[in-house]
Amino acid sequence: MHVNNTTTPHYPEPRPGGPWAPGAPGAPEGPRAPQPILPSWYEPASVTVERELADRLLADRVILIGGRLDDDLANHVAAQLLLLDAGSNDPVKLHLSSTDSGLDAALSVAAAIDLISSPVHVIARGTVRGPAIAVLAAAAQREAHRHTTFVLSAPQFTAEGTADELAGYAEQHERQAVRLAELIADATGRPTDEITTDLDATRLLTAEQAKDYGLITRLL
Repeated sequence: MHVNNTTTPHYPEPRPGGPWAPGAPGAPEGPRAPQPILPSWYEPASVTVERELADRLLADRVILIGGRLDDDLANHVAAQLLLLDAGSNDPVKLHLSSTDSGLDAALSVAAAIDLISSPVHVIARGTVRGPAIAVLAAAAQREAHRHTTFVLSAPQFTAEGTADELAGYAEQHERQAVRLAELIADATGRPTDEITTDLDATRLLTAEQAKDYGLITRLL
């Protein structure tokens, strides 16, 4: 009789935490559980909170001028005015706060206000200084918050170039400075010479004084 001494090896049942538990080192890989699908979305980088706010204000016919009024901002504001005027003749509200502005830029916005058919109501806040007052003076209705400060100051002139070029720049600047004084004189009903004197002296006005001066029509 033949006796088979070969025995079948016995492997212990896997136990939690044991060497053959799923996920343990050396354990055979089983089918992976499906990973959850998380919702996602794509937001274009060009869409910003500031852009969305500006678009919503523009839809309500509101334009903001704040900080330095330079040529880029003046062109942007002029384009907004023309766009709103093409859509409707309803009033446009322009909120103005500028302590620094270029003479060319300020007169450019003033010219755009004068060009369109829609009435422009300027609301001044904070501080309005120098050439930026031309934007206020060009408006049909001029309002200001009670704590607004106005600084009548002559625009500064700086240029580089040859002697002939500097002479031409200076002449152009003088014409623009006269235009600034004329705009303020027309708005206030005061003589141009008086406005020029106040600009040269850098006259400071509170909101109440600006109303008495004729620079604004109503306090808020």
